[in-house]
Amino acid sequence: MSDIGLKILYARTKIEKAWEAWDEAEWAFKGEKYPSAVNRIYYAFYRACLALLAFQPKIPTKHAAVIGEVNRIYVKEGLLPREIGRFLHDLQTARAEADYKDKNFPREDVQEYIKQGKKYLQHLDDLVTKLADNTL
Repeated sequence: MSDIGLKILYARTKIEKAWEAWDEAEWAFKGEKYPSAVNRIYYAFYRACLALLAFQPKIPTKHAAVIGEVNRIYVKEGLLPREIGRFLHDLQTARAEADYKDKNFPREDVQEYIKQGKKYLQHLDDLVTKLADNTL
């Protein structure tokens, strides 16, 4: 398989894993496990960000660098809306609070992440598909 083929396969696999994490987030939300839902929403977006970065020469290994690169390359250049960049930053903070500070989130806050997140995740998925199609 060519280098381009491997990048496309990697991107598509990461998007698939992103949607799996999204399904887990919705399941946790329905079960009123709000910190777990925030964690799974974050990882859905983290994997989608890795999918976007598959088409770059180098993929960062640190979470903050992955999100920073997506903002630098895709948000700053206008390929993704600014609100997605802000959402990624807010989500990264929320995930850290859920995982490391045992913060319990109100249902309404997590419901807003779910509402906005599904639309934004689809936007990232669409961009990955576009990038993959343009790479072929």
